Amino acid sequence: MKTLFIFLLTVSVFSSCGLFEREESKPCPYILRYNQQHSPLIPVTISPNQLYYQVGDTIHISAIFEDSVYDYNAERKFLLKNFPFDHGVKLWRFENDSTWERGFAVNELLIDTIYVQRWDGGADKVGILYLDFEEKDNFYRCEMKLVLKKKGRYIFHFEDVISRYPGELYDERILPYTFEGKCENRSIKPIAMIQGDDHLDDFVPELVYMDKKLFYDTYGSIDYKDYFNSPYGTGSKAWEFIGTYGFEVR
Repeated sequence: MKTLFIFLLTVSVFSSCGLFEREESKPCPYILRYNQQHSPLIPVTISPNQLYYQVGDTIHISAIFEDSVYDYNAERKFLLKNFPFDHGVKLWRFENDSTWERGFAVNELLIDTIYVQRWDGGADKVGILYLDFEEKDNFYRCEMKLVLKKKGRYIFHFEDVISRYPGELYDERILPYTFEGKCENRSIKPIAMIQGDDHLDDFVPELVYMDKKLFYDTYGSIDYKDYFNSPYGTGSKAWEFIGTYGFEVR
């Protein structure tokens, strides 16, 4: 009892001195625009970028960017070496506003095996081809070509899926990663955005169908500040942040 009393007394004294107190988190020095998180931007380039293509045309799709990555939310760059991006691509082909099929099944995707991670045919109903970046000479790089074989209206996605991670998976894969300038207690959830015209205004019927019937009012658009005026409703995820690109093959 005497030993226990001395121990408790010692703890009490140290606690009163603040030796066992947890250091308070420092306030974030940046204004984070969306969801109070870091959002490293994956810039996706489509070449040629056009609304209409012909059967037999080839589209070049690339994401090439420096490892000093622009943070869309913090509006500044941070050095991200060996960041575990987890991105994939999807392709929907629409016959009309509500009849669709897997776009990769009826067109030809040409991609170097150094980028390919795995194919998940059941993901998002249309299937996702998960990819890796090649990190070399201070750049991240991923490139592919899409040879168009069938007429139709298409929706392409280039999405990093870290934002979908359940808590345990995020804690395992992403939480240990840090970088100079990172705000304390702020998550890291990359986004991908099309550079140039994404043609989303020309594919509202298809996107509304996908949002309402397939993803149950999940998506919206940053073009609509007031969701009452948005055709997508109250969805909190932006089409623009999952690299959405619409085009038609004639």
